[in-house]
Amino acid sequence: MSGTPREPADMLLLRQRQRRPHARNVAAEFTRPSTAPPTVSPSQPLVEPADELVDDVLLAETEATSDTGAALVLYRPLSQVSLAALHWSATVDHEALQTAIVCCPAGTNAAQGSFEQSLVAVLPLVLSAKPEGVPTLYVTLAADDIAAVEHALRRSPRSAGLRLIRAAALPTGIAGAELASAGLASTALYAYRTASLLHAWNAVLGAPPAGDIERDRDAAAVNLLSILRGLLGET
Repeated sequence: MSGTPREPADMLLLRQRQRRPHARNVAAEFTRPSTAPPTVSPSQPLVEPADELVDDVLLAETEATSDTGAALVLYRPLSQVSLAALHWSATVDHEALQTAIVCCPAGTNAAQGSFEQSLVAVLPLVLSAKPEGVPTLYVTLAADDIAAVEHALRRSPRSAGLRLIRAAALPTGIAGAELASAGLASTALYAYRTASLLHAWNAVLGAPPAGDIERDRDAAAVNLLSILRGLLGET
C-alpha cells in the first residue's frame, strides 16, 4: 500500500461530528443510493464520517491495522426479519428494531474474531453459509472499522460497547430484491446505521446526551420502519 494510510472509518465519523456540533442533517448528508448487485456480494467497504474525540493511542492502533479492502461481510436474510413485535407508536424502540435487522457472520469460521464473538453476545445467530439467491440485508466492514470498534470495547463499559457492536453490524443495503425496492431500502438502511453509529459512539466516549443526535436517529428509524414494513408485507 502506498501514500497516506486511510483514516479509520469510525474515526472519520467522530471527526465530522466535531466539525458540525449541530449535525441535524447528518443522516441525510451521508446517505447514498444503493448500488447493491443482484447477488449478495458487496465489494466496497463502508466509509463513515467521524470526529476527533479519540486519543492518539486509538488513532495509532487503528492506523496500524488499516486496510482498504473488506475484512468482514455480515448478512441477514430478509426471511429472518420481522417487525411485527414493534408497535406503531410515537416512540421508537431502537433496541428491538436493531435486533430485528442486525446482520451476522456466515460460514464455518464465522465467530473467530473478537468483533464477531462480541456480536454473538448481541445476536446469538450465525449463518452456516453466505445466503445466495434470496433477498438479504448486508453490511461490509473494513479492517479499520473493526479495529476501532474492538478498541472501544476494551475501553468502555460493556453495555455501551455492545450497543456500538450492534450499531456497527446494522445493514447498509439489501441484495437479491427488486431493483427499485432495493434502492429505496438501502438509502434508508444507510441513513439509520449512520445515525445509530453516531449515537453509539457518543455514549462510548462518555459525551453527554445530545438532542440532535436523538432526533436524527428517531427520524431515520421512522423512515426505515415504513419502508421495511412495506417490503415485508407487515403494513
